[in-house]
Amino acid sequence: MSGTLTPDPFVGAIIDERYRVEELVARGGMATVYRATDLRLSRTVALKVLAGTLAQDSAFVDRFVHEARATASLQHPNVVAVHDTGVHNGFPFIVMEFVAGRTIREVLQQNGPLTPAHALEIMRAVLAGLSAAHDGGFVHRDIKPENVLITSDGHIKVTDFGLARVISEQPISQTTGGVLLGTMAYLAPEQVQQLPVDQRCDVYAAGILLFELVTGRVPYVGSTPLEVAYRHVNEDVPAPSTFQPDIPPAIDHLVLGATRRNVNDRIQSARIFADGVARAQVAVPAAEALSMALPSNSDTMVIPAVRDNTARQTAVGTGAHRATTTTARRTKGRKPADPKRRRRRLAVVLLVALLGVGAYFVNAGNSQTVPDVVNQTADAAQKVLTDAGIPSDVTTGFSESVAKGSVISTDPKAGAKIHKGSRLSVVISAGPERFIIPSDLAGKDVTTATAELKDLTLVVAGTQAVFNEKITLGLVVTSNPLPGAKVKRGAEVTLIISKGPKPVPVPAIVGQSTAEATVALKAVGLDLAVTERIYDNSAKGTVIKSTPAPGTTVPKGTVINVTVSNGPPLVAVPNVVGMTKSAATQTLTDAGFKVATQSAFGGNRYVASQSPAAGTKLVRGATVTIILVL
Repeated sequence: MSGTLTPDPFVGAIIDERYRVEELVARGGMATVYRATDLRLSRTVALKVLAGTLAQDSAFVDRFVHEARATASLQHPNVVAVHDTGVHNGFPFIVMEFVAGRTIREVLQQNGPLTPAHALEIMRAVLAGLSAAHDGGFVHRDIKPENVLITSDGHIKVTDFGLARVISEQPISQTTGGVLLGTMAYLAPEQVQQLPVDQRCDVYAAGILLFELVTGRVPYVGSTPLEVAYRHVNEDVPAPSTFQPDIPPAIDHLVLGATRRNVNDRIQSARIFADGVARAQVAVPAAEALSMALPSNSDTMVIPAVRDNTARQTAVGTGAHRATTTTARRTKGRKPADPKRRRRRLAVVLLVALLGVGAYFVNAGNSQTVPDVVNQTADAAQKVLTDAGIPSDVTTGFSESVAKGSVISTDPKAGAKIHKGSRLSVVISAGPERFIIPSDLAGKDVTTATAELKDLTLVVAGTQAVFNEKITLGLVVTSNPLPGAKVKRGAEVTLIISKGPKPVPVPAIVGQSTAEATVALKAVGLDLAVTERIYDNSAKGTVIKSTPAPGTTVPKGTVINVTVSNGPPLVAVPNVVGMTKSAATQTLTDAGFKVATQSAFGGNRYVASQSPAAGTKLVRGATVTIILVL
């Protein structure tokens, strides 16, 4: 029946025996958001339920649940916290912190472009949240005004980390393709080309976000998402001041630095971007508190006066924005204008144009030419501008060609016509931009050292292995250029990696006593262990074998196993008592002993006793004494 509304199946339901769904908050192509009550903890939460088309893709659901659980570990004041995740009746859901506020998209629709001060305040919070996420190994991949929330007291939070990651892993032609195309206005070139991405794709999107905050539009629009994608890959993002001339150079520099198409030329991390925002905040005019400056989130809005037609336009070409333009509302349902109406409109346009031309000639005498002060010192340039009656706003920038303290550029440029009293933006050189190679790289693993250098915009060109007595195998010894060296942005650095201590040859210790061999091995950084003792013809305690053998090259600290002699083997003395002298002598001699004789009572024929006694073990060559009688 056409007049019957189908009730929402989730409102009023209790999910996972814990979350009571109170009301529908928002519905989109990807998910539906509800306000819910956590019955266990008695707190209000946001319940995001994925759309049915996504819920039917089991592989997507598995990745989504895994990623959401991982994202729950991300805790930061500028990131919407994830409390829980699960699947209810086949629909994956996330339980998140409930943020009472609006998206930045809604703020832009209601308020138009923001002041530079307010835009930078928002960006500093967004980048703080991104820095924490990147430190935890998360890359958002879908930074845009819809995914940044602002509370009534002006607090900023970034949301949808886990969801953005899983969606970005889906091929464009499959379930989530429409969403990927819908956010094309913010995607980095490497994302459009489906190349591997890292935290620098978030830096790019944040640069586009800053552009939109101060201009009210995205840099690229087109009749199709693919047309927008093509422009991201093939065109440089223009400076925001191209569309809004009163935007200060500091913001232009930030946007251009964050949106370089080559990832290695781009600002390399959210933390470096945030540092630039902090410096820019000093250079732009202050503004009232953000919570006071923005209109309240109510059904009745007071639309502020338009400063500039270009500045107040909000791009909707991507399909991701929910804005309904004033023109669309006014023309909805109307019939095309008739020819007479067109002629009347044309007459109005011509009249406005004529009035504009007249105004130009009236004001021509109220303009002046910008003098050329480039390469002049700041003091000299200031004098020229003061004498010309031109007020200026001074910022600093790096330059390889302009000396420190001299003017790099002016905006507008020299020779341009400006109204008398207009302020000129002057950029003073801070000298060449240099980055100091850290002095604490030694002892760190290659991954950590590489990350630190990347944060400084430096590029690890490779590694070189060297022997080192102190640094553990595989860790960084130093760098080339050396720590403390000042290098340009993007300079290549080689990490010098430890191969451990240099190997040494095993000394010639065979034939030495155990004590002598120990000293010889210790002298070259090796240790000795006696693994076997045997009898041989060497002196007792003499090393008769080493493993590895002498001359073999081994790492320092290696234990050399040695075999030590117990001396010559022992032989049992035969029993010669009762034998004749000659027989006893022959028997003992054959056994390897020497024979000594003694006579008892003048006897000299038979052996009455022997010393040592029969069975005693002696080394070969020992003397056995026989006592003769008769």
